[in-house]
Amino acid sequence: MEKRYNFRIYPNKEQETRIQKNFGCVRFVYNYFLNKRIEKYNAGEGIYGYYDACKDLTKLKSEEQYAWLREADSHSLQTALKNIDHAYAGFFRRVREKSGAPGFPRFRKKRETRQSYTSWAQSGRKVIYFEGDRKIRLPKLGLVDCRVSRPIDGRILSASVSQAASGKYFVSVCCTDIEPEPFPQTGEVVGLHFGIKTLAATSNGQIIENNRFLERAQKKISRLQRRVLRKSKDGANREKARIALAKACERVKNQRTDKLQKLSTQLVRDYDTICVRDEELTKKVRNRPYAYYLSDASWGALVRNLKYKCGWYGKKLVEIDAKFPSVQLCSSCGSRNSELAVKPLQRWTCPKCGAAHTRANNAAKNTLKEGMSNERYGRAARNPTPAENA
Repeated sequence: MEKRYNFRIYPNKEQETRIQKNFGCVRFVYNYFLNKRIEKYNAGEGIYGYYDACKDLTKLKSEEQYAWLREADSHSLQTALKNIDHAYAGFFRRVREKSGAPGFPRFRKKRETRQSYTSWAQSGRKVIYFEGDRKIRLPKLGLVDCRVSRPIDGRILSASVSQAASGKYFVSVCCTDIEPEPFPQTGEVVGLHFGIKTLAATSNGQIIENNRFLERAQKKISRLQRRVLRKSKDGANREKARIALAKACERVKNQRTDKLQKLSTQLVRDYDTICVRDEELTKKVRNRPYAYYLSDASWGALVRNLKYKCGWYGKKLVEIDAKFPSVQLCSSCGSRNSELAVKPLQRWTCPKCGAAHTRANNAAKNTLKEGMSNERYGRAARNPTPAENA
């Protein structure tokens, strides 16, 4: 199994200059060979693939006009060619599907929010490695100050150096040959129902609060956005204002990521099977009044975290159909109250059995029942009976 570790690095002035040069070389190679592919495609000259581009890149670096490409890490330039190949595969897929205008892959710009390049470890050579918890060795950079916040497992495959919009530098190290230790089985199962006022409700009555990080920081972010717009373009003061805005947005992102990572780990640790409803967020975020709040809640990120962590630690995630009416069903008798589709109530009483329900917890219980009745998971992951507990 492969795993990524993200750490912040603190390059000195010389290393920062080399990183910026590498960004420029990677961007140039990407745009140069993307333009060459587009020209050959429009001229009908056949497929111009990755290996053809590799040969031409070697010739390009030998020319005196492009001698500055030799200063960059060669593996990062090869990765740029692979990225073009991957982007073109998506282009040909859209051509085959004939779903509207296919559109060529876009060119990269110098002023993009995030710049990055990837270096690969070489077999038999110690090119990328850590020295304690303060240093990392990277190609063309040497030893760089790094804040290593957790131990590294497995064998290093690659390292991606990136610069965020706030100007901070990070390294993402990809490692392989990792076998995570599964969490102990608890025999517990849970259903989750996502919301906006509360992030999620569980089938056992627990309420997970929605911190609304973006909404709380919106006043400050709006003020910083106005400050950026008031500054003259290409001025030093505008750049300072832009960095302040980027740091405020980055803080919101970090807060949300920290919350969702801790929450997903806790859920996977406590429950053997987690049942969720496929919320079809792609459709829901098109609804303008709710898109802002849905994005702030980040249901999709939470489900993604649960998916890969369940795979790591030997647990199960069951996703039920988005059309399942979990909110309208009574979790006690199973009858359906269609009036809730028109008038959503936070609290309601079943007209048949008289059971009183809270909207979120009732939906979570129905989600759990539907997930456990799934033929694939129902028998393997069920609550133990009282006799088994005894």
